[in-house]
Amino acid sequence: MQKIIWILIASLPLSVFGQNLDPLRDSRKHFFWGIAFTGSSARMKIALDNDFFNQNPMELEKIKPLAQAGGGFGGTVAYRFGKFWELKTQTMLHLHQRDIEYTFINRPKERLKIESITFDIPLALKFRSEMPNNTRLYVLAGLRYSRDFQSNQDLNIGVNKPIVALKKNTFYYDYGMGFEFRLDFVDLAVEFRMSNAINNALVRIPGSYYSGSLSSLRPRLFGISLLAQN
Repeated sequence: MQKIIWILIASLPLSVFGQNLDPLRDSRKHFFWGIAFTGSSARMKIALDNDFFNQNPMELEKIKPLAQAGGGFGGTVAYRFGKFWELKTQTMLHLHQRDIEYTFINRPKERLKIESITFDIPLALKFRSEMPNNTRLYVLAGLRYSRDFQSNQDLNIGVNKPIVALKKNTFYYDYGMGFEFRLDFVDLAVEFRMSNAINNALVRIPGSYYSGSLSSLRPRLFGISLLAQN
């Protein structure tokens, strides 16, 4: 079944866009640039603070991170070296939201929204296949720097304020895969990428039921991008 699906995907550009469009393009060009639009799902990996729960028994029952949809747009630049390798950056302006739901013993649930507007600069190493019938598969992995312009890191947060703040600067490791389709004037690509934070992004306020109950918070981001490059 998987073989049949791959044959159908690989044969689509052949029937729609024509056969063997510019077969020497990969060996002729070293630099590629383009634009990208991304739809994303943002969530977090959290770790609880055991000391907090030992000091506050029977108050907070459960903490649950919830994923929310977001999106972004930006540009891509890639440098080809060798036959199959590229060094690629894809700067993006992202708008996304992550929620945390708190379940208490003696009062209603609370759901906190953590909204972010980030400027992301990933640097990835990309390995691509041959391009028979104007179609190819590629995989990539790398690192990402993210600057959050909506961070509440510098806000004076009291222990009773229902706020969980993220740090301004977060570093991620990325990995993913994609498909490229050759047209007459540009290449189109559909890319799937997963990003996991390396550093602890939590601004912790000791004594707070909201951030003090956590020991770490690492953002995650799954994105599906549509790219067009020269």
